Amino acid sequence: MATGVIISTTVNQITRAYNVGNVRTISAAKPNSYDGKIDQTFEKDRVLYKSSLGTPVFTDLTFDAIRYELADGTIRRVPSITMQTVLVTVAQSKKIIVTDIQGRDGTVKEYIGMGDYEVTINGIITGSNQHYPIDETHALKQMLDAPVPLVAVSWYLQNLDVYNLVVRDYAFAQEPGGYSRQLFTINCLSDTPIELLITNV
Repeated sequence: MATGVIISTTVNQITRAYNVGNVRTISAAKPNSYDGKIDQTFEKDRVLYKSSLGTPVFTDLTFDAIRYELADGTIRRVPSITMQTVLVTVAQSKKIIVTDIQGRDGTVKEYIGMGDYEVTINGIITGSNQHYPIDETHALKQMLDAPVPLVAVSWYLQNLDVYNLVVRDYAFAQEPGGYSRQLFTINCLSDTPIELLITNV
């Protein structure tokens, strides 16, 4: 019994069958105009540490521990939280007064200062396989509920002159098939502490 069939064909037959002779080059590879022009002497950014998955972490975000007093005099303490998997967006607006003047096209703009930074933090709290990160999610919620500014430690934020954040709102969203992780979005405003100088008169 034969185990296979070998068909002998010529190159000309294959060329005719697949119309190889009529193939045209649509686009030829162009030389890279940036070859040799990009500086490769810079030093790579330092890896802060390895994540639980073994991937390098180049930047993270830490909310320092806080302590505040409730209305009934109770002292509440919230430990610090470090988030490895976050994406941060920082936006800033200018405070400008726009005035209409009769008989003049356009408006008069008066610059009076810079607005607060608007910071949006999107991140993921990860748990082990088939385990919802209930404790980590609750700890983050306690931090976000605190009625005080949060000290944000992140070289990315500090590079943009953002140090303290006031939480405007936050959201925890469920994800289909994502039981072992919790998505979150935090919207904040930057805060600059006011230092009061008290002198004896």
